[in-house]
Parts: sequence; C-alpha cells; structure tokens
Amino acid sequence: MKILKRLGGAVAVAALALSTVSLATPAQAAPGDATLTFAPTAVLPDNTCIDHAYTYSVELPQGTTSWSIVIELVAPDGTNAHRESFGTFNGDPSAASGGLQLCSVYEQYGTYTVATTVDYKVGTSPTVFGARQVEGTIEVVGQAKSKVSLKAKRKGSKVKAAAKVSVTVGSTTGAPAQGSKITFQKKVGKKWKKVAKGTTNASGVAKAKFKAKKGDRVRAVFAGAGEVIVGSGSTPVPGAKSKAVRIR
Repeated sequence: MKILKRLGGAVAVAALALSTVSLATPAQAAPGDATLTFAPTAVLPDNTCIDHAYTYSVELPQGTTSWSIVIELVAPDGTNAHRESFGTFNGDPSAASGGLQLCSVYEQYGTYTVATTVDYKVGTSPTVFGARQVEGTIEVVGQAKSKVSLKAKRKGSKVKAAAKVSVTVGSTTGAPAQGSKITFQKKVGKKWKKVAKGTTNASGVAKAKFKAKKGDRVRAVFAGAGEVIVGSGSTPVPGAKSKAVRIR
C-alpha cells in the first residue's frame, strides 16, 4: 500500500509547518505582474469546507482604466477546482485578500496548482491580455486518526504484551513509521505508571515484557509524531491510547 510509505516518514518530521509562500514581485515589476501570497499546505478534514486564505496584488501602469485578475486553482487531475476574478468590473482594489474554497466532498487530496492571468487597458489603447502564470502549489492534506489495540498474556509473574498502532486518513489505513515509540503502563492506585517501553515494527506492532499480576490493568500509549496532519510525503500523526486490558 502506498499509504505505508507515506506514513513511514512520520517520526522524522516534528511538524509540517504551514509556512507562507510568497512569490515576490521583481524589483522592476512589469505592468501586469501579479503577486500572490498563500500558505503551501491546506488541512482539509473529512466532511468539511475551508477557505484557504491568500492575498493578491497587481502591478498596473499609470493611466490604467480597466483591469482584471483571474486566480485559478487546478486539481491534481488537471481539472479546474476553483476560479475567482477581481477587477474594475467589481470595483475591486488592485491589492486585496480572498479565500479559495475547498470541500472534502468534492476536492481530492494532493498537489493543486495556483495560477493567475492579468488583463488591463490604458486609456483608449487596446486591452493587453496577459499570459497565464503559475504562482505556486498548495498541498491539500487530510487529518489523521490514530488507534492503538493491546493484547496481554500472563505467564507466572511476567506479562507479554503486544500493542498495534494503525493510522487512518480518509478511507485508507496503514501503520505509522517503523520505530514509533510505545509506552506500556500499569494502573497503580489512581495513576498510570510506566512499566515498559518499545518501538513499532513495519506493521505497527510493539512488544514488551514486564511484571504484573492477575487483575492488574494495563494499557499502551502511542506517543504520536508531530502535528495531526498527513500529506505531502511528510506524515505526522496524533498520539493515542489503547483501552485498558485486565490481566487474567
């Protein structure tokens, strides 16, 4: 499954930063140049819609009487996912902000291309039709959910425990990165105390041995790996705890 390879990079990534991408206008900006600023990652949980914020500005020559900018968001499969237009026809300023709407029901996860086209007219001169310019990309990613299951078997004063971690993104489930940290805990009074620790294998399973007696309650805790978003080849996932298991 490809998801296993994508999830495999989780531990190495502390967080997938939502830093801003800004494609700066050159120092000697030509008429019709556009600057578009936006975050390169959009987190789109299941069954939601979001407006991914951006700002635009258009370099217009002196004497411009009309202008327009078209902002396009092109989906990974090449189809047009979103299109917005600003200009004198709406009385818009040459610099403003907006939002590209994304809905999980319609949009797929992956890399979207953002492009602009600027047209303008000066006085009675013919309209200058600008070329379509690619401004950058936005990685639309899902929100991960982690789950931990635990099996424990006692033999004498020792318990053999096996915890399994699975991570689900949309309809796809896989294991987190090999080497993810698992802590095994035992209930002592009202508190949970660490009795062992382990790391997951390629299948998401971590094993441990520790002392426990019949009737003790134990659980496994997955430390998680960074933020709660998945995508872009960097796949941090949230932590999780198993249900408590009573030793028999």
